[in-house]
Amino acid sequence: MDKQINTLHSPLILGDLHLKNRIIMAPLTRTRANNPGHVPTDLMREYYEQRATAGLIISEGTWVSERGQGWYGAPGLYNIEQSRAWEHITSAVHAKGGLIFAQLWHQGSISLSEFFEDGRLPLAPSAINPLQMVHVKDGLKMSEVPQEMTLSDIQQAVEDFRKSAQFAKDAGFDGVQLQAGYIYLIMQFLHESTNQRTDLYGGNIENRARFLFEVLDAVLTIWPAERVSIKTGPMLNEQGIFKAVPSTLKTLEYVYNKLNQYKLSHLLLMRQLADLNGTPLVALQGDDVLNHARKHYFGKIILNVDIEPDHAENLVSSEEVDAIAFGREYIANPDLVERLLIGASLNPQRPEGYYGSSPEGYTDYPFISHIPVFNS
Repeated sequence: MDKQINTLHSPLILGDLHLKNRIIMAPLTRTRANNPGHVPTDLMREYYEQRATAGLIISEGTWVSERGQGWYGAPGLYNIEQSRAWEHITSAVHAKGGLIFAQLWHQGSISLSEFFEDGRLPLAPSAINPLQMVHVKDGLKMSEVPQEMTLSDIQQAVEDFRKSAQFAKDAGFDGVQLQAGYIYLIMQFLHESTNQRTDLYGGNIENRARFLFEVLDAVLTIWPAERVSIKTGPMLNEQGIFKAVPSTLKTLEYVYNKLNQYKLSHLLLMRQLADLNGTPLVALQGDDVLNHARKHYFGKIILNVDIEPDHAENLVSSEEVDAIAFGREYIANPDLVERLLIGASLNPQRPEGYYGSSPEGYTDYPFISHIPVFNS
């Protein structure tokens, strides 16, 4: 690995926050809150504290309500007990000089009735099985047909995001990020294959995007725009029914263009690992997803997914992107910033520890001071 001491390690201003570097910790579901109340644990505090040298930590997805759950072991951020537990984590990160955003998450149809004590179906824009695997206690299960949300359900979901944003502020987070990407509730409203409503939340692009912007407006009653970010991007997952259709690109561009009105902290954008050939998103392969976004969204952009350190440095130094979010690299390297600074090798990944309940594969990766270091 070449020595990385240039732009990645330079400061960055996001809104009114001064980041000490442009190496961002991406949101990573790690399932260590496997208790009945979905309460963050002291083990989670240690995990985030270890990684506080990141320019910014974006927390794992946190459920905005009991209704929003759908992944065994993920934490919540919708009651006082959870908020106080998160406060221990944010305080630890701040004590180490770090910054941390909470990612607000509602899984919608990517859930199962077994997550709910009364056995009710998960909620979604339409009663359509997304045909996705759901993480349960003992492995994976196929999703089921959800319950179509009533207008009252939609209003309640918007309010749930607002309340969770307040709990995040009470917990001492530096800001919040909306999970409006991949295959979860907000994307389920945006995507035609999962939203076949005929009311104000379905049909044309403006209607399908209505829920996203109502949620954003609600969160902005709690936080200033410069402390709010959004994760969204290409609406493609070539599994189940999340497949690109002719309107997918237009929907994406509509969202980007409208987001410009908000002056948010940043957009977290994901590169696609899937082969986009033969799809309406073929022009968004690799870094072209960034080039496309830059034509429509004019705020700060953080790029994520499958970016090697040398490539990251080139992207940032050429001002193509403002910062890079690392995911798996941060799982295995709590001191990623320091390793990149001196050109040290990275710890090997241990995928068997990505999800679980123990420190193994979570907080037991060695720091640079515990292993041989080399400079190139």
